Amino acid sequence: MRTIYLVRHGQTLFNVHHKIQGTCDSPLTQLGIEQAKAINRYFKKQHIKFDAAFCSTQERACDTLEIITNHQMPYVRMKDLKEKNYYDYEGQDEYMLPWRRGYGRMNHAMESDQHVEQRMEQAITKIIDQTKNDDTILVVGHGTALRLFTQHINPDFDSFNNCGIVKMKADDNALQFDKYINPSGDVVAHPLVKSSVLCVR
Repeated sequence: MRTIYLVRHGQTLFNVHHKIQGTCDSPLTQLGIEQAKAINRYFKKQHIKFDAAFCSTQERACDTLEIITNHQMPYVRMKDLKEKNYYDYEGQDEYMLPWRRGYGRMNHAMESDQHVEQRMEQAITKIIDQTKNDDTILVVGHGTALRLFTQHINPDFDSFNNCGIVKMKADDNALQFDKYINPSGDVVAHPLVKSSVLCVR
């Protein structure tokens, strides 16, 4: 049975400034880099070695994966792993999100949660098809997209912290939620850099 580790990228500049960050990008902060290094140390301590690695095409996810793997492992970039597209809301302050102003999450001005779930499922299905049944697989992506996919498997799942990990088990026919791990939760960087856990990833 495959073991799949879904990892959210480290903290970014837009996370710190509470900007809506879907398909637009911003770099990892120093704290985000340290969070990714903490994940690298966690996997080493647990003697976890990856047979395959995949990530979103966005810079913050690629950079996080490269730090986790010490720049030592080839990986596949997949557009279907990208974050939810907020279209005209991209780059704006988070309070501009409709649900922050008393409206529902269904909004035709942005990519629907259902579509995000569908393309995430397509991506994970491709990953399973491209790997062997006993492989250990790293997948680095984004908070909202990963959360929506994980909630499809485990409705009780809440959210990803920066560099949070969901461990899943998969064979050719089924995908099972195992556990959520947050090895970088106590990581600190420069005192002027604040950690931020946001609803927009």
